[in-house]
Amino acid sequence: MRLALLLLTLLGLALAQPPQTTPPPDLSPEVFRIAKGLRCPVCQGESASESNSGVAQEMRRLIAEQLAQGKSEAEIRQFFVERYGPWILYEPPKQGLTLWVWLSPLIGLALLAYGLWRYLAATRARAVPADVSEEEIARLEAELHQPPDPHRRTP
Repeated sequence: MRLALLLLTLLGLALAQPPQTTPPPDLSPEVFRIAKGLRCPVCQGESASESNSGVAQEMRRLIAEQLAQGKSEAEIRQFFVERYGPWILYEPPKQGLTLWVWLSPLIGLALLAYGLWRYLAATRARAVPADVSEEEIARLEAELHQPPDPHRRTP
């Protein structure tokens, strides 16, 4: 029984493969770096470098071919934008309509800060009564700084 368990454990260790951390030897790391900035057209939420779909593999092959032809990264990205549209880029360009996508969180934070400032200003204005005299304020501050009376009952 122990021998069978030991053999199963060794077999499991032999068959277990560590996750692939380096690109396959047939493609350069630059191919995967460029593909990381492109979406896989058929996968949801994966880049072309992470996906194992046929389309992503073809995209990586096209990137490798274009690099071999001497094209720059910008030219390769433009090729895919012309083919699939700007959504193929993981980071859309910061111009035109997509500029609003980049700026909307900042605009939202600014509006939130303004609303919070207005709310706090209105709360402070309501919290300070105008008809309280200086003597009453001094008396209340003196009461606050006195130690509590142990014989006094609170309701």
